[in-house]
Amino acid sequence: MPANNALILTQAEVRNIRQYVQHKFSDLPLDKHADIIADAVKRIVFKRLPEFPDAIRQQLTSRLIRTALVERAGPVGTDDIAEACLSLELQDDALFEPFHAWVEQQLYGTVHPDALREALSSAGPVTDTANGQVQRWSSIAERLMKSAEPFEPLPEGQAIVLPFMRPELFGESGVSSDQSPGHPTGRYRRWAIYGTLSAVLVAASLMYGWSLARHSAVKQPDVPVVQAVSVQPKLNLNELPAMLQYKDVNRERLVQYLDSKDSMLSESEYMEPIFDAAKQFDIDPLLLFAITGQEQAFVPRSHKKAEQIINNPFNVFHSWQEYNTTIRKSAEVAARTIARLSKDRPSGTDPFTWINREYAEDPHWADGVRSIWNAITKYVH
Repeated sequence: MPANNALILTQAEVRNIRQYVQHKFSDLPLDKHADIIADAVKRIVFKRLPEFPDAIRQQLTSRLIRTALVERAGPVGTDDIAEACLSLELQDDALFEPFHAWVEQQLYGTVHPDALREALSSAGPVTDTANGQVQRWSSIAERLMKSAEPFEPLPEGQAIVLPFMRPELFGESGVSSDQSPGHPTGRYRRWAIYGTLSAVLVAASLMYGWSLARHSAVKQPDVPVVQAVSVQPKLNLNELPAMLQYKDVNRERLVQYLDSKDSMLSESEYMEPIFDAAKQFDIDPLLLFAITGQEQAFVPRSHKKAEQIINNPFNVFHSWQEYNTTIRKSAEVAARTIARLSKDRPSGTDPFTWINREYAEDPHWADGVRSIWNAITKYVH
């Protein structure tokens, strides 16, 4: 189970970016070159961080660039990212859950949340020495690897490459898992319960009043006064347009469509987790299915690696080879990332294109997902 310090960005790669920008934008002034280079470097680092809220990811990005590339004049690696994350308030679920998913990716194994919490607690607080900050991540990783359940390894050289599969500069965990909003399940469940109880009270009051009116001997009974009960407004889980927010779909028709693609996703054990994630983040489930169509051609049963690909047909955390988890977890990461990337969309900007800016490096990804979504929507409805 690997826990090596994979390099995210080296000084040589920064030089390559600089040379490319100088050649590609030779007509621009040097100060513009510097801005483009700085933006590219930030995006590369930003993309490889856990799915924290954007503000936190931006802070970590700036810190990593300053300490690694500028002060230390060395590469930025996963160990640097982990150490930076350990300075956060990881007991907060909004930060712990994306960090937990990121840790599993780095260790390439399933880590029980309680085991990670215990390892973080046992590691103690961050301290400084004359030689710099004490490195805690290596001891935490070593401890976690002893109890982690490894993902099923894939034979060397058998990875498949499909279009738009590996966004290297932008995205998950921007996929990106932004950003990112924390896991909102508990909070939203409470709002849902309050809303449901309010609706039940209103319905009960109406039925009670109707019953009195029906059985009263008075010819013209007084209209019962119903106590108004405020129902909590719908929470804005994302900023997608209405057409891309959650709605019920004809599942029989969806199964027929997926079967026509020889897709494993037509099977209930794979379909239901996608619907659950879509509902949790108020996203049209057909959008999530469209992304699987773009990323992995809906995972055809005939593909020799279908049993592995189905665990992450969204290619979150770069690809199914790098993050081979469960479809429930990958669907949740994809939905959370879409919710995050939907925010602050400029007026008039196509939502697919807006999400594309981080979910995939290829600018035509949005065209593909939009086309597939339109096709599924037309067929299902």
